[in-house]
Amino acid sequence: MSDEHKMTAQDKLVLTITLAAIFFGVFGLGLVGLIFNLSS
Repeated sequence: MSDEHKMTAQDKLVLTITLAAIFFGVFGLGLVGLIFNLSS
């Protein structure tokens, strides 16, 4: 990789937070849907 494409610590932090937000968002929606279906 060239120097322009090296990831800085801040880039990694932003990427990690973004992926975590997507993962927990999908996981949270699935969990809520599952509980809603089981309780009704």
